[in-house]
Amino acid sequence: MRKRVAAFFAVFMLLMFLMLMNVYGVSTGAKLAETTDRQSTYILTVARGRGTVYDDKMRPLTGTQKEYVGAVVPTVEAASALADALPKEKMSQVYPLLTKGKPFAVKLPSYVAANGVDTFEVDRRYSQNQLAANVIGYLDGSGKGVAGIEKAYQNELSAASGEISVYYRVDAVNRVLQGEKSKVVDTYAKKNSGVVLTIDSEIQKLAEQAAKKHLKKGAVVVTEVPGGEIRALVSVPSFSPDDVASALKNADSPLLNRALSAYNVGSVFKLVSAATALENGVSPDTKFECTGGINVGGGVFHCFNGEKHGVLNMQEAIAKSCNTYFIRLMQQVPNESFLEMAGSLGFGKAFQFAPGYSSAAGTLPKLSELMIPRALANFSFGQGSLTATPVQISGLINAIAAKGEYVQPYLVKGLVDENGNETQTAAKQQPKQVMSQSTAALLRQFMAASVDHGTSQKGKPDAGGAGAKTGTAQTGEIVGGREIVQAWYAGFYPLEEPRYSIVVLAEDGEGGGSTCAPVFKEITSGLLSKMN
Repeated sequence: MRKRVAAFFAVFMLLMFLMLMNVYGVSTGAKLAETTDRQSTYILTVARGRGTVYDDKMRPLTGTQKEYVGAVVPTVEAASALADALPKEKMSQVYPLLTKGKPFAVKLPSYVAANGVDTFEVDRRYSQNQLAANVIGYLDGSGKGVAGIEKAYQNELSAASGEISVYYRVDAVNRVLQGEKSKVVDTYAKKNSGVVLTIDSEIQKLAEQAAKKHLKKGAVVVTEVPGGEIRALVSVPSFSPDDVASALKNADSPLLNRALSAYNVGSVFKLVSAATALENGVSPDTKFECTGGINVGGGVFHCFNGEKHGVLNMQEAIAKSCNTYFIRLMQQVPNESFLEMAGSLGFGKAFQFAPGYSSAAGTLPKLSELMIPRALANFSFGQGSLTATPVQISGLINAIAAKGEYVQPYLVKGLVDENGNETQTAAKQQPKQVMSQSTAALLRQFMAASVDHGTSQKGKPDAGGAGAKTGTAQTGEIVGGREIVQAWYAGFYPLEEPRYSIVVLAEDGEGGGSTCAPVFKEITSGLLSKMN
């Protein structure tokens, strides 16, 4: 009760003060009007724009939510309207501005119509659950881009700095002159120019929902076949660009874009091994017997959990993810060819998506390293010094789905002006045939077998079929008495005439077939609805 009385008294006293100020203004208005050299124009900037980041279909990814800003001239009516509209805590911050007497801007929870208050609807830069936050990045306190697309296109986005300003005629102490009308200058539409990404906001939202549901830390990349356009680039955990301070304190490093970071690869790399062997004339019917382990250079390499797969051909070795098969297979082909195939598929190379905005290059062993039998054995099934990013793996899957044509995945489509007209188109690489169509067709067949009855079964779509390969990569890092592993599930969808490649990484996951497969399956369900 006492608090209510105190609040009422504060508002009452403020209104009385403003009334006295108005009386004073009227009594001295004639004198001030005569002193024209003491009059001036006061410019109040209500909102300042920044260029927009769009998805592939010109749907805004920034500025999707609106908010209200009031341009306030301290009057009795304005003070009363603000007291009704603003919460008590906010109103306590407004009191000093009202008593100073000069115009000011304040954010409002809703539209306010009152004498002395002009309300404008403006964009809020980031939404509460900002889509593609790790791609877009964030701004510093001065409004300058310091990460992601915001940083890469800082000059272009800041140049689109239209604004809404209100011009007032004021006296020597910046009080609005009686009877003078304000003038609004609105160039806010300049913010409609900006950057167009290849991201599809519907697919991005679908992939984010699936990733957040099943992964604690990880990434998802969805590209369109055959062009390599990145339709979704997800990193979890994500963050709020409006609250970077909290993200900096988070031990799970949400500011790290895991889709662009390098990780141990594991058995997904067996697709590169198989491609190399097939391109070097090795028959897909080549058989080896798996007894659960193999001795190479004095060290024993095991299949997962020491499983004995028996006699396998290449398709079943992919489906069952047999390590010993691929160790023996890659002893049959030149090391130079193996490295050349990996390099042609983007391994060991950084991808530049925008000026100063690149993925990690990862690590690719040198030829001298592969002369060591144990190093070659590790490389054969994606272990050892090899690391790669989820976007690099997406390039591999895209090439297999695109009949052997490799194109580096890309993220930026170009720049547009405020009318939506394209002003600059981002350069993209031309496709390159890195394996024969017959080799790519066999790899798709092998991956289909993995989904049908192999390690990729848990990711099998409800309709349309798919091809995929799992991976569970050892890191050698021991935490809490157990080894950290990186889990992968990489595939294409649908099975016939693939349209999308989908790569899922679970940082410190249990296994590709268990941790990542549900994410893949959920995304394919959403894509099926979208395609229909």
